Amino acid sequence: MKDVDNVTITIYRYTAGLENKPGYETYKVPVKGKMTILQALQYIYEEIDPTLGFRQYCCGVQYCNSCRMLVDGHPVHTCIKVIEKEEYTLEPLKGYEIIKDLIVDWDKKIG
Repeated sequence: MKDVDNVTITIYRYTAGLENKPGYETYKVPVKGKMTILQALQYIYEEIDPTLGFRQYCCGVQYCNSCRMLVDGHPVHTCIKVIEKEEYTLEPLKGYEIIKDLIVDWDKKIG
């Protein structure tokens, strides 16, 4: 597999309680070494868009589940998912109430 220099990440954006419609926003991120999806989100938050909502804490060993979200439609621990391709779509986990963007309320299952 070839190294990826840049990644395009399309992220579901929505804030509960506001009069905004859900939608998607796309960001370009430079990839440094074996960068994870969570590290790319941190880059977006620090360098491009500080309004992005995602859980920044993670255990790094698939235990706490804080970083779980849908990556290209599949539930993934983003703290360990290394960027291997040029494009990803990130969405909140299905079946939970959305608080903001990629953050869900673990205590409020829906459906």
